[in-house]
Amino acid sequence: MKNALSFPRKREPGAIRRWRLWVPAFAGMTLLGCSSQPPIAPGKIISNNPCIDSILAEIADPVSIGAISRFSQDAESGSAPLDWARQFPAIGFSAEEIIAAKPRLVLSGNYASTGTNAALRKAGIRVESIGVPATLEESKAQVLGIARAIGREAEGAALVARMEQATRPQSGTETVIIWQTGGFVAGQGTIQDEMLARAGFRNASATYGLKQWDVLPLETLLRNPPDMIFTPVSGAGDDARALGLRHRALQHLEGRTRIVAFPDRLLFCGGPTVIAAMQAMRSGRNP
Repeated sequence: MKNALSFPRKREPGAIRRWRLWVPAFAGMTLLGCSSQPPIAPGKIISNNPCIDSILAEIADPVSIGAISRFSQDAESGSAPLDWARQFPAIGFSAEEIIAAKPRLVLSGNYASTGTNAALRKAGIRVESIGVPATLEESKAQVLGIARAIGREAEGAALVARMEQATRPQSGTETVIIWQTGGFVAGQGTIQDEMLARAGFRNASATYGLKQWDVLPLETLLRNPPDMIFTPVSGAGDDARALGLRHRALQHLEGRTRIVAFPDRLLFCGGPTVIAAMQAMRSGRNP
């Protein structure tokens, strides 16, 4: 399957950047501290990627799943439904713990830097590596590829049909930005930019000279605000404090710009997350 990253190496959205930084740390960990979870049954499917988990939640037979990513059991970082995720044992990124689980198939992110996938293949384990989709077409192709890998082609086709229904193009002229935690904005060439266009918006990122994922200073935005801003309304720790300051500043735009809640988790993945993201965008058009 084609691996394509929609984010430049130097600047990535905050939550995704933190996720990449966590990967090497998890690579050397075992299930220490997770002894309370049920054992992982051998001969099943393992996913160590929360974006893949969100697709499995829609198309997989739960009986076929041995373990899923630890991120999916965290309400802040997961994209799969939390109730679904907590049915299964969680697993990290290290080759040792995945090999010990004796899976028949591993659906993995493209963790080339950790060497995990290479080690799994060397151990004779079938691995399907899936990257981050840069376009809606790539996202649909990934869903179909995962469906083929797990023998659930009909369910994969049904999910793709729902994605196509959700992304039917609408027309409109309103300017908008997706302003993530950390000040990152989804610019041209991202899957989020494509979704905005299909929801009937004009991405204002180019107005500020931004390309792909880039940082937009608050002062620049206040001088020339768009018609609408999609932004998170809650966070934790430093993110929560920064968002509080942001929303107090955005009160000055009342009557000029609509502020619409758009959680960061809607930016992490393609697949069924596309459907939820499009619903959030369209609801912004019809408050």
